[in-house]
Amino acid sequence: MDGRGGLDGGAPLQLVRWSAWLPLHACWVPGGVPALPGLYRIRARDDAVLGYIGQTGRSVLERLRALRGVYGTEMPYRDPHTAGPALWAWIKRDGVELEASVAPVAADAVERKALEAVAIALHRQEHGVSPRWSFGRMPAGYAMSSGNNARLVAAGTRHRGGETSDELAAHVAGVPPRGPLDGHVESTAWCGHQWSPWRPLTAANLASVPNGEGLYRMRGAADGLVYVGEGRVRARLAAHAHKLNQQSEQGRVFRRHAPLEFSALLDEGWLSHQRLELETDLIAAHALALGRPPAAQFIG
Repeated sequence: MDGRGGLDGGAPLQLVRWSAWLPLHACWVPGGVPALPGLYRIRARDDAVLGYIGQTGRSVLERLRALRGVYGTEMPYRDPHTAGPALWAWIKRDGVELEASVAPVAADAVERKALEAVAIALHRQEHGVSPRWSFGRMPAGYAMSSGNNARLVAAGTRHRGGETSDELAAHVAGVPPRGPLDGHVESTAWCGHQWSPWRPLTAANLASVPNGEGLYRMRGAADGLVYVGEGRVRARLAAHAHKLNQQSEQGRVFRRHAPLEFSALLDEGWLSHQRLELETDLIAAHALALGRPPAAQFIG
């Protein structure tokens, strides 16, 4: 599964070349994988559907070493790696042997995150599903550990996960792509969705948006989109509008592209991880079409 990456203003995306697969534990030894920033992917041995795709600005070696806890006797916390609990539970439940593959990338954080979105979205197009444990999903029969930081310890809420008979939202399957990743990013049928008409981002127009959850996109005077997002649409768009008056990096991008317009779609049936899957498809589709993510994506 070769993804495409490297992003600048409409240029073709450079080819991301994945390394050969190695047993996960072999990635931690000297010379296993390079100590460079980039993308990494994890699977059960010889499984076509991946377990996880991630990116890091430190080094893929360090990031994969953060998964040593998946072979421990107790489920690891979500720190130092958010996928640790799911991979641990996958080993315990199904006895899988984990493998990893990496793709060093000389890019900044925005570009790496866009490349991660492209890799996930291309996997979804090929297999109809996301990597199994991306977006906070867990194997059925297991509950996730908490994070591991001083705040959680002080509050007495740090805990190890483990087996459970409860049916959790994290056990629910993801949603397949709604459509292909091609098409014009501002069209009403982009990525197979039915988008609302474009409207100016004003207080009056936001007041008429139903207070529901779904996906949204924003555009400005320049070509392409400024941002795509998910969540409670009216509140999220209002927060973005507020940033127009703030001196944040994202606020400066919004002002540079103002006046802004928005288009949205609501679906209360989607769970949080399902909205994140579809948002990732949108970011990837924009990157594949224009050689870059939306202008204010991934900059906080």
